[in-house]
Amino acid sequence: MDKKQEEQLRIYAKEHHVPVMFEDGLAFLIQLVKENEIKSFLEIGTAIAKTAITVASLGKNIEVVTIERDPEMIKEAKINIANSNVSEQIQLIEGDANEVECPLQEFDCIFIDAAKAQYQRFFAKYSPLLSQDGIIISDNMNFHGMVENPELTHNRNTKHLVRKIRAYREFLKNLNEFETEFYDVGDGVAVTRRKKS
Repeated sequence: MDKKQEEQLRIYAKEHHVPVMFEDGLAFLIQLVKENEIKSFLEIGTAIAKTAITVASLGKNIEVVTIERDPEMIKEAKINIANSNVSEQIQLIEGDANEVECPLQEFDCIFIDAAKAQYQRFFAKYSPLLSQDGIIISDNMNFHGMVENPELTHNRNTKHLVRKIRAYREFLKNLNEFETEFYDVGDGVAVTRRKKS
């Protein structure tokens, strides 16, 4: 992605309150994609396609599939993908990630960054598509510090969301086939891999 488009997306996200990944979280994701030599990347939660374009820009042999259900976000994402120089590498699927079918049967990286209350369902549906040495990255594991400090909010809906994220963290910790490391970067990032047999 060129600097001009990167800046445009950053400004748009800020002005329209689009929940894109924190910059240091995105830098960490880029590092993981490079270190793990990711060639196929599934993103659950496209938003304005900032992450999808960034990842596709890391190499011409990287294939990105991204899923979004919000019509406004889909409209913006389509424009941004078309204006990027990596549009050939990105496939946008419109619909609820719990219901759509995936075109690829295997991914080196699955990135979960959509409806927080649905993370566990997304993991259950898409983890079977993970390649043997692949990684699953989950964003917003700290949720603005509220997971550790739920007293930071008095909003009922937010409290419910925080409980869901906390439950998802516990779910990841207790998986038999997978192991997860939690990183205090961005808004909190979890990296899950298959356990070595």
